[in-house]
Amino acid sequence: MKHRFASLLCTALALTISAAQEPSPAVHAGQAATQPATAHSATTSQARGFFKVELTKSLDSKKLKAGDEVEAKLTAGIVTTDGASIPSGTKVIGHVTEAKARSNHDSESTLGIVFDKIVRRGGEGTAIKSVIQAAAPNPNAGSQSANANSVSYGGLEEATAKGALPRLGGGGTPILNEESRGVLGIKNLQLGSNGVFVSSGKEVRLDSGVQLLLDVTM
Repeated sequence: MKHRFASLLCTALALTISAAQEPSPAVHAGQAATQPATAHSATTSQARGFFKVELTKSLDSKKLKAGDEVEAKLTAGIVTTDGASIPSGTKVIGHVTEAKARSNHDSESTLGIVFDKIVRRGGEGTAIKSVIQAAAPNPNAGSQSANANSVSYGGLEEATAKGALPRLGGGGTPILNEESRGVLGIKNLQLGSNGVFVSSGKEVRLDSGVQLLLDVTM
C-alpha cells in the first residue's frame, strides 16, 4: 500500500513539473514571433536619406536659448518616395536644443540643433526626424551654383549620389556629401552626438550660409 501511494505521488509530481515547463498561453511562441515582424514593418515604412542644407541666418550660442527656431534651406532639390518633388531653396525648420556660452563654470560653449520640419512654398509642412552628421563653411558662389541641380533620392535610401557633389568649392571650401562626418574647415569647432556643436571659445557661432548635412528619416 505504501509502495503504491509513493508511486502515485511521484507521478503527480512529474505531471506538475511538466505543466510548469509548458509555455504560458500569454507568451505563445506563435504570438511572440509576430512581434518583431510588426516592428520591422513599422521601421521599413520610413524612408531615410541625407539632406544638404545651409543656414539662412547666423547663430550664436550667447544669444540663443533652448526652443528658439532655426531656419535653413535645401541646397539641392529632392524627390521623395511618393514622387513629390521638393525644390532647392525649400525651408527646413528646426529648433535649438541647448545653447551655452563659456563661463567660469563651463570650459566649453555648446549649441545643439535639431531640424524637424520641411515647409513647402504653399505653406504645407512635412515632419522629419534628423541628426546633423556634418558641417562646413559657406562655399563660394561658383560651387553653390554647381549644387543647384535636383538630386533624385530613389526613396531616400540613397542620398546624394556619389560624386554628385564636388569635394571642394572653387575657393577650397569643403563641399559636404553623404560620406562627410563632423566639422570640416571650421576652426575650434567639433560636432558631438545629437547635433550638438562644441567649442572651447567664448561661444559657438555658425555664420549664415554654413552647410549642414542632415541624416533624415521621413
